[in-house]
Amino acid sequence: MRWSDLSQYRWIAAVSGGPDSMAMLELCRRHHLQLICAHVNYHHRPSADRDQQLVEQWCAKHDLPCFVLHAPEAPSGNFQHWARQVRYAFFRSLAQTHQARGVLTAHQLDDFLETAWMQQESGRQGEVLGIRTCGEVEGVYVVRPLLLRSRQWTCQYCERHGIPYGVDESNLTDAYRRNQIRHHQLSRFSEAQKRQMAARIRRRNEAQRLRCQRLRQRLDWTESVISREIYCSLNPAQRLLFLRCWFAHQHVRVPSPAWLRQLDQTLWHRENNWTMAIGDQAIFCLDYGNFSLDLEPEVSYRYVLDTIEMLKTPFFEVAGQGSSVEAVTLYDDDFPITIRSPQLQDAIALRFGRKKLNRWFIDRKIPFSQRRRWPVVVNRHGEIVLIPKIGCNPAHYSNNPTCFVLK
Repeated sequence: MRWSDLSQYRWIAAVSGGPDSMAMLELCRRHHLQLICAHVNYHHRPSADRDQQLVEQWCAKHDLPCFVLHAPEAPSGNFQHWARQVRYAFFRSLAQTHQARGVLTAHQLDDFLETAWMQQESGRQGEVLGIRTCGEVEGVYVVRPLLLRSRQWTCQYCERHGIPYGVDESNLTDAYRRNQIRHHQLSRFSEAQKRQMAARIRRRNEAQRLRCQRLRQRLDWTESVISREIYCSLNPAQRLLFLRCWFAHQHVRVPSPAWLRQLDQTLWHRENNWTMAIGDQAIFCLDYGNFSLDLEPEVSYRYVLDTIEMLKTPFFEVAGQGSSVEAVTLYDDDFPITIRSPQLQDAIALRFGRKKLNRWFIDRKIPFSQRRRWPVVVNRHGEIVLIPKIGCNPAHYSNNPTCFVLK
């Protein structure tokens, strides 16, 4: 994307204070972009306050709006993942408040190569190797104008133009796999060799884009529910490519290439309904010829009501109107009532006998993801008085129901 294209909009510039982002900031200024600077201080390293001060002073010197987020204390676990969520929530908020087109980040050629190296090393090669020039991240439109420039170039640019910058000492260690690749693999290549590597990757990406374009004419991975029959009509290479793109679009991390191949073979051989957990990320479901992802591996809810009240939840709604199979007549002796997620042995007494909920799910071909969320209404005696779409038990049926519970 050219600077002249960027100049038509207002942008949030993500600036850490390092040479890449400070070079980007100066380039934005020289190209007269409408700009708001955003800096996140994680207070995670000794030089964090120094970098904040450096960015603020530069912005003040050039009369540029600057917003600083002091991040809360990091929880235990993956710091990089948490930090990414924090900063993109900040960028998203600023972009909405200031009506910006999106965010400019200072990823450059070395970042591109490091990312591609990590993807190839892990075997997780989706539609694109490396980093896209632009695209949506965490609900924010992101443009990376420096992807053709190297880390060496940004440092030299800052020094040539007298632009101050700080060095993040954590980048000098081998604490992260990215740093190890930077220090021990990519450091062996010249700048010219790096550009050649990047050019090869971009040619690969273009060829992959064309393959994906042809693939999407048969099966679109942006859909949440996929036909197994159409999937199985693809050849093995197409199926694996489709799965990689589909999982990436659903923001689910594939455990390993071997796991993906095993999933493909399971889909190929097993036609009946089945489910498979993907760690704590999601549940893969094959239901009645279609497969999908349930992105909530743990679903359990319980609402206790002392009186009838109109209520809307992510799982059900208590309403004043509905169909006859959603109606129930509740009496004082029923309260408090509980509306909860289903349990394995749930069954309801009906005029023609008892109906097991799981059997009804099977008969009606209810998808697995819906089954886990189906509401069950229980009175204070532990009696199931209503299961929406099946109906209520005979003791709680009348021509004037007190409420309706809608799935």
